[in-house]
Amino acid sequence: MGLFKPVVFYKPKVVPAVPTWTPADFTNVQYWWTADAGVTDSGGVTQWTDQINSYVLEYGQGVTSGTKPTYTTSSTLNNQNVVSFNGTSDFLYATTQPASFSGNDLTMLGVYNLIDVKTGGMMMGVVFLGNATRFYVDVFSGLRILHENIASSGLTITTPENPATTGASFTKLRYDASAGDGFYALDTLSETSLGTSGDINADWTYASTTVAMGALIRNTGGEVFGGRYVQYEMAEEVIIYGTPSTDEMNEWKTYVNNKYGTIIS
Repeated sequence: MGLFKPVVFYKPKVVPAVPTWTPADFTNVQYWWTADAGVTDSGGVTQWTDQINSYVLEYGQGVTSGTKPTYTTSSTLNNQNVVSFNGTSDFLYATTQPASFSGNDLTMLGVYNLIDVKTGGMMMGVVFLGNATRFYVDVFSGLRILHENIASSGLTITTPENPATTGASFTKLRYDASAGDGFYALDTLSETSLGTSGDINADWTYASTTVAMGALIRNTGGEVFGGRYVQYEMAEEVIIYGTPSTDEMNEWKTYVNNKYGTIIS
């Protein structure tokens, strides 16, 4: 018999890294535009493709006064990538209608840096001017939220800030489909009511409803309404067909504040 016991070597247990949370992890997320991906820059931004369903926003090619926004970084947003709109001629929009959300809640989240509070157009949202869905944030005599059909049966304007404040901001818009109610939050996760008289189970009403950034767009033809542009830097926009859970919104808060500096309180 030997004098020594055999030596047994054990492999240390490998603990897998915790996956990094991103907006792609929201339940029922439909669209996520992030300036870190999907941006086609050719002498300016020609397309911005969302990272969930490849839904494309494009510049106003062939549209009078349509020019390309700029792909750059923002010192205000922690030197992160942004798509920058000049407030006079830049915009992006979708030439096709968003997917139906009938019977689902609708939630929109945005992170941006407002540069100029001059009278302007849409920063984030979905719009069709003419008896249809309007649900968006703009700068026009203050930071405003417009809502029709969703959150109100007629056009209603809510002004969270008057005058609007320049700098980094987070905006949340939410529509409760089952009750027709609408809610918003600005730089906080605490929501404020937009109203309780909206249509039940509203949807994008007409085929010309479009998603747009940088200006108030009348339809999928890319027509800018009343020359309303806004000067700002857009970092991210998320559209979710559903209501995020408390845990998801806390993940979003951590994600935004770690990436862009503390914006959400």
